[in-house]
Amino acid sequence: MKSLLSVAALSLFTLSTQPLRAEPVNLTLKLIDEAGKPLAGHAVRVAIGSEAEASAPGAGQRLSTDASGVVRMQADATVDRRSISSTSVFTRHPAEHLVVGVELDLIGRRALYRVRLDQTRAGTVGQINAFLAGASGRFDLPLAFHADTQSWSLPDDPAGLRLTGIGAELKVHNMEGSAQTGRTVTLTIAKQGFKRR
Repeated sequence: MKSLLSVAALSLFTLSTQPLRAEPVNLTLKLIDEAGKPLAGHAVRVAIGSEAEASAPGAGQRLSTDASGVVRMQADATVDRRSISSTSVFTRHPAEHLVVGVELDLIGRRALYRVRLDQTRAGTVGQINAFLAGASGRFDLPLAFHADTQSWSLPDDPAGLRLTGIGAELKVHNMEGSAQTGRTVTLTIAKQGFKRR
């Protein structure tokens, strides 16, 4: 009986640690300026997957937006399963998690805008953060936030130029589909201008 329980526990452990399979993802990304005007002919690198996959310096594809400010991309990517909190820290909901990395210019530096998407039964939860490349070349250095002035600065120059935003704002985010049907992701990102503080 003891050995049967050990085998059952080992089977459960094996199931929970099996690597996730890549799933087909169809992405439509639109870039606009702060006024909502499409950014046509804008160079962008896009990577889809987990945080580690999206943050790699050579991951994804280098693309250019069309006359409508849009790029389309198909890729096989890892979709993680996790639980997220909503309105209460005591309530958690199952979600399927995907990261889209969008490399753009940030005041003369290359920055990776990491868009984190959680597909839940109630809809898609989205968040965007900016990262610069560290010594390894991976985009893993977040911008420094200054609570006293509600501003950001480059991580390697915290006393330097203060920015009123991270350089991009997530305007539209949606993820639909499943592992069986494939995922469809739609994003609209507005590039921000800056003011000195």
